Amino acid sequence: MLKELLRSAALIVLSFLLIGTVHAQNSQALNAAGAAPEILNIVHQQLISGKEADYANLLGRIANEYSQRRIPVYWFGAQSFTGDSSAIYLNFFNSFADAQAVNDTLNSAMAANPDLLPIQEQLLTFTSRVTNSIAVRRNAISYRANTVDFSKARVLRVATILVRQGHEQEFEEAMKDLSAAYSRLNANAPWVTYQVNAGAPSTTFVIFLPMGSLKEMDDYVARSRGLRGAEGETVYSRLQAIARDAYISWDSELYIVSPSTSHVSGEFAAGNPSFWRPAAR
Repeated sequence: MLKELLRSAALIVLSFLLIGTVHAQNSQALNAAGAAPEILNIVHQQLISGKEADYANLLGRIANEYSQRRIPVYWFGAQSFTGDSSAIYLNFFNSFADAQAVNDTLNSAMAANPDLLPIQEQLLTFTSRVTNSIAVRRNAISYRANTVDFSKARVLRVATILVRQGHEQEFEEAMKDLSAAYSRLNANAPWVTYQVNAGAPSTTFVIFLPMGSLKEMDDYVARSRGLRGAEGETVYSRLQAIARDAYISWDSELYIVSPSTSHVSGEFAAGNPSFWRPAAR
């Protein structure tokens, strides 16, 4: 089932860090539909240089087809602002049973709309690499994860950390220390951490920090001056040691959320209707 789900998700492209502030999110009521899910399908598309516009146009067409045909399978998409030309797509599930139900819905939709499959497969002609993983939410190594609202995000800061096997506990301790330091600062910058369950090494952790705008990155400069003091020198030194010994890699990128290449539910769009539904497609 999981293999089938990942393949189907890839075909339609269903598919920080620890900085920034989310004033735009917290100034409004949280939208339950935009809450950080328990299970996340994360799809990265590496785009072929010069094909970005073709890719976006085709994906927008696919999203439009899903809307017009009322296919209740949704994805959240964002385009790279830093790093190589790429895109990230997220599928939200409450459980693996929920993922199975969505996969069944998708298979039924493809059977009823066979003309969609070749259109979706064209997306792969604009990509040089696709990675697809399933990850599970880790509240204990997140910061105020229950206040994260993806529906209000316009920018995503995403950190991917590959931890050496046997060093997971050190990583978790470091994240808890960092979360405690943010709490002491009363930092208005919630993040949510996921641990990969399938599709990549199980010691891969992905951290998402949704932001209302790039302007909120400016807050990092001010906060970073106080963070070391909030951690304390002993904790700060230990975090540095853990980073040297426990991490194989730490990659941090910014993505601009793209309504035109996403397909979100009405409940999700209600969190920021002027952004997600500026006009009927």
